[in-house]
Amino acid sequence: MTDAKSKYRELCLSNPEIPLINRDWWLDATVGEDGWDVLLVERGGEIIASLPYHRTKKMLFDVIDMPYLTLTMGIWIRYPPGQKYATRLSYEKEIYLELIEKLPKVDYYYQHFHWSITNWSTFYWRGFRQTTRYTYLLENLKDLDRLYANMKEKTRNEIRKAEKQLEVVESDDIETFHRINEMTFKRQGEKMPHSLDFIRRVDLACRERGCRKIWFAKDREGRIHGAVYLAWDEKCAYYLLGGGDPELRKSGASSLLLWEAVKRLSSVTENLDLYGGMHEPVETFFRSFGATQKPYFQISKINGKLFKFAYYLKQAIGQLAAVVATMVLCSNFAQGMMV
Repeated sequence: MTDAKSKYRELCLSNPEIPLINRDWWLDATVGEDGWDVLLVERGGEIIASLPYHRTKKMLFDVIDMPYLTLTMGIWIRYPPGQKYATRLSYEKEIYLELIEKLPKVDYYYQHFHWSITNWSTFYWRGFRQTTRYTYLLENLKDLDRLYANMKEKTRNEIRKAEKQLEVVESDDIETFHRINEMTFKRQGEKMPHSLDFIRRVDLACRERGCRKIWFAKDREGRIHGAVYLAWDEKCAYYLLGGGDPELRKSGASSLLLWEAVKRLSSVTENLDLYGGMHEPVETFFRSFGATQKPYFQISKINGKLFKFAYYLKQAIGQLAAVVATMVLCSNFAQGMMV
């Protein structure tokens, strides 16, 4: 184990400001102890900034990218108290420059920074690119009346309807949760992106620390309509996974489960990160709960010439395929009009 990782493990134990999904044990569970490392900035023997990263091989290429089930994995900074805004920007620039200099030489660098990071100009000056992505946040979970009032009326009606026919129950049955979760991917015609063994490993790490809940929405016949899996730290909860039975989708189970999660988590943490919002149907559902849109930065840089060639070749092939598909569609439409 590197000296930096040992120091980072101690930092994670003593500092609640570091998000759960950036902590050492979370990275151990998602990518393995050898699958991650960390950069530190120290002053006077004290850590003032950290940047964990996942380094892996993709075909011929050495890359830094995001671990699965980890939405953001960026820079944590300890700011001096009472710092003026202009001084803060200078402080960030100094830290960012040191972190950039320490980054391993890889073919491709790709990370999502936490939405609290709003300044990426130093990375721009050093040749990095940025794409804005969005997640949705339910803030101040203790103010349940405000949260309920901010929902769309349709969502409140769904919750009231679901409450009459469903019961939300807590469970430790990770196998059943995985089965319900898989139903959602099958309904969308997508391959399940994670294995049961992976979820068991992550679940064990969370369960040992008492920071996760699984909830099922069941009817009177015992049928599971939907399920959610959430984890939390001192500042925020994370809607990691969810799913539902496609034959029982009209019961309002998804809305009921999310609202029950909000109520039950309000006593243990401050906010709920809904963990995404870039897919239109998901964004519509999260927005209906009155959640606040939070932009976060996708920071990337291509270093290797061979990777750059492969990257842009893939982009060109994708664009060509889209053009061909459009031409075929137009041709079929034209032929249909002539019949």
